[in-house]
This record gives sequence, C-alpha cells and structure tokens, in this order.
Amino acid sequence: MRISCPPTISPCYYGVDTPTREELIGAQKSVAEICEFHRRGFARLLSMQGLLEACGDPSDTRFCTACYTGRYPTPLASMWKP
Repeated sequence: MRISCPPTISPCYYGVDTPTREELIGAQKSVAEICEFHRRGFARLLSMQGLLEACGDPSDTRFCTACYTGRYPTPLASMWKP
C-alpha cells in the first residue's frame, strides 16, 4: 500500500472536514498497525520532509501541516484544542 502523505494525526480547524483525533487512524495506530487493519503486508507513506519538498517548501513555512504534525499555525480557542 502506498500513501502520498504522512499519517493524518490531528483534525483541521481551518475548513477541512476531518474527524476528531480519536477517530483518525493515524493518531491511534502505528504504520504497521494500519497495515494490519487494512490487511496489507506493508505500507509506504510519504515522509513530512518528502511532502514539503514535493510542494516546494522544504523549510516548512508556506503551508499548514497541522493535520500531520499537530502544530497549528495560530492559537486555538480552548474548546477546540486537540
């Protein structure tokens, strides 16, 4: 199984309709456990650095990566914190 991004571990609060952290498989399971869940022998995921380089942002300054890192570019209201 090949996946063209890092595991999604955090919800998006900026307009993308993603589940809560508890509902995201990438936040709950390792890559090996995700393979087992999907009945695949192996998985290859794009690394965070690989994604940034593919997008032309190797310094991680142009795009929001909060769904992959859990680091949000703006403070979240206390009721929305992951």
